[in-house]
Amino acid sequence: MTYSIEDDSVFAIQPCQVFLVSSTSFNAGQYVDFLDLIPKEALIVKTEVTFTEEAIRRLRGFPKGTQALMANQNQHMALESISQLYHLGISNITFQPYYPGSGTAPEVDAVVACGELRYVPANARKVINLGCRTLTSNTVSEIALKLGMPAFLESETFKNYITSLASADYSLKELSISNLTLENKLEIIINALDIGVLVFDENGIISIANSVAENLFKVNRGDLAGSQVSILLPAVSPEQCRKARTAQEPRLIKLKGTNINLTMTPIYVKDQYIGTCALVQKFEDSEKKQNSLRRQMLERGQRAKYTFDDIIGESLSLRKACDIARRMAGTDASIILEGDSGTGKEMFAQAIHNASPRRDEPFIALNCAALPETLLESELFGYEEGAFTGAKKGGKVGLFEFAHQGTVFLDEIENMSPALQAKLLRVLQEKEVTRIGASRSVIVDVRLISASNCDLFAMMKQGGFRKDLYYRICVMPIHIPPLRERGEDVLLLADYFQEKLNAAFAFTPAAREALLRHEWDGNVRELRNYIEYLKYMGLDLVDLKDLPVALQDHGLNEMAAAIQTQGRVALDELTDITDNEWLILQAIRHASVSGKGAGRQAVHQYSLRQGCPLSDHEIRWGMNTLRQKGYIQVVKGRGGSRLTPEGANRLKAGR
Repeated sequence: MTYSIEDDSVFAIQPCQVFLVSSTSFNAGQYVDFLDLIPKEALIVKTEVTFTEEAIRRLRGFPKGTQALMANQNQHMALESISQLYHLGISNITFQPYYPGSGTAPEVDAVVACGELRYVPANARKVINLGCRTLTSNTVSEIALKLGMPAFLESETFKNYITSLASADYSLKELSISNLTLENKLEIIINALDIGVLVFDENGIISIANSVAENLFKVNRGDLAGSQVSILLPAVSPEQCRKARTAQEPRLIKLKGTNINLTMTPIYVKDQYIGTCALVQKFEDSEKKQNSLRRQMLERGQRAKYTFDDIIGESLSLRKACDIARRMAGTDASIILEGDSGTGKEMFAQAIHNASPRRDEPFIALNCAALPETLLESELFGYEEGAFTGAKKGGKVGLFEFAHQGTVFLDEIENMSPALQAKLLRVLQEKEVTRIGASRSVIVDVRLISASNCDLFAMMKQGGFRKDLYYRICVMPIHIPPLRERGEDVLLLADYFQEKLNAAFAFTPAAREALLRHEWDGNVRELRNYIEYLKYMGLDLVDLKDLPVALQDHGLNEMAAAIQTQGRVALDELTDITDNEWLILQAIRHASVSGKGAGRQAVHQYSLRQGCPLSDHEIRWGMNTLRQKGYIQVVKGRGGSRLTPEGANRLKAGR
């Protein structure tokens, strides 16, 4: 649409995204009145025009000393056209302005017109119509940017258009194109950012603002430029920015009910303060970006792989545990998974996470027994640079920060020290984490799933675990049944592991019965290891004699139970102490000196020191036999095995 002051159509102006304003400048008062009629939220581009390269080429063809009239609408426009032609290098023609009311036209060699032939005098002998002047490259680029079309400025169409415009010479044209491209690129860059940009001078007057800032403050960019930053952001003081001299810490401010993250960097040139660059962003947008970066920093394996469909078994006890876990998955309540080692507690934790609203967020798993206290603290909570000797440069983000909006799974939580228990309790209560050596906290939103292979309630009652933390993490305890209580799930799992390991063999009835009667101290993990062992045996049919020795001992179990009812008189006559068993007894006695039990790993280390290394299979079999003879008591979990009075007496008796 076109609107004009001359025909009063401007008073019927309609809303538009961009207004291109053109004026002859001879009536400035009317021009100002016209601007007042444009809606304040609209974008305005002031028109600048120039000649084409073709028009200049035509004029350069005239001989030096040519006399010509410049015919135009009024004196100002005629003089403006003459001045522009001289600036573009037309020195071979002497122009005189000619316009309505200028009097009788003098005798000249030619009359030059800019598309308006009606202003050419009737007695003109030669008329050169240069055509209407066209928009300058600056005007076109400003229109494109205000319309949100920055890509147009990189198009061949725009480059060809610039080339068609007249310039003083070719080198200046190239310079103009280069400068224009730099300006356009700067405009494109700041408008491509997903964060608001405001630049204000030493007096606090805004000179640059991008489209994100415009949307954030709900103010037109035309109104942003030239306004006082303290009016827009009362919390900002140009004087404080000047004194700061360095980038300031991000600040959280309130703007029209919205939390805004504000970062300011003062700009100095040769020790002279010239202004400040302020970056503004909605806090929730900043938080989402941080979460995205945290996820990118996660190492492989820190994602939940398993779902409830991956939990194999049809026993009533397992189905009950799955049903409770499914119901709890939809809540944010803390869960504790209780069960023996190897029952699949982490698989349950992953399944709960994948069934929860947090399924698309991180799942971080950590075994509290695998790390010493100081390392566990730095892993969970992170640390600042220089917090302690060996702290890496830049500090470290803790796993609670990594897991923001996701799930943290802490296995064997009973091994956490009282100091770490207190720190964990604060994280759960206050929902914030303080890194080691830091003075400020970081807000985190994490769902905690814990696991323990001991009776945590009894441990809490005896003072071995904080009562307040226990009731915080134990909103809903879920008992994961051991494999020995799951009946024929053993056979289902055996088939499942065969399929996963690409094994193909069948069990005889005797072998199947041995699988069902085995105690499965190692639970599902132990079963998988045995299936892998049988795979490498290369058998098509597995009988009782083909099973690992530990699976063949159910007959010995019954025999030992019968002997217990008759007393232990003939026990030593039944089975002698082997060299391996004697070494295991010595290892357990050695550990008991410090008041501890001995697990398989401790026995293995002791055997290495004695120069008689025992394999894991030999230790497992030997400890099982010693237990059946009544010489040791095997404590489940991490308590280790201890000597019974009979075992201590057997050692005193010697070999």
